[in-house]
Amino acid sequence: MKQWITFILGFLSFLAVVLMIVIIVVGNKPFSAVEKQAIDRVESENLLSEIDRAYVYSNKQTSVTVIGTDAEGKAKAAFVPAENDKIETINLEDKVTAQEARGIALKEMKVKDILHTKLGMESEGPVWEIAFINEEDQLNYVYILAKDGTWWKRILNL
Repeated sequence: MKQWITFILGFLSFLAVVLMIVIIVVGNKPFSAVEKQAIDRVESENLLSEIDRAYVYSNKQTSVTVIGTDAEGKAKAAFVPAENDKIETINLEDKVTAQEARGIALKEMKVKDILHTKLGMESEGPVWEIAFINEEDQLNYVYILAKDGTWWKRILNL
């Protein structure tokens, strides 16, 4: 009887792990597909010659930010909208970096864990979105303008 209980518990544990892996893979599939389409579009339009990373940025309009270098070796970002609208590109060499934006945003905050730092396009232009958990375990979003490092928006204590 003890062996049956051990077998059933082992099988259920194995099943739970397999289900978690399947859920994670299936859940990330739409993001991966959208990112791949955006990268292919940026490459086909010869906007970037080398791509470092790409990620989905969502606010009022969902887009994929593709960061890399152009043919001249200059760091650039391309913002590929979810619809087949025009791709916007910016030169990153005269903009605030991700590390600088985090420093500006978190200088006054008590941070427990930084979740992500993403570059995205808003009505004000390119902004860095910094998401973090504060010491009271509350979610916070801070937006820093990439052109000069000024605060654009804060969403605190969610």
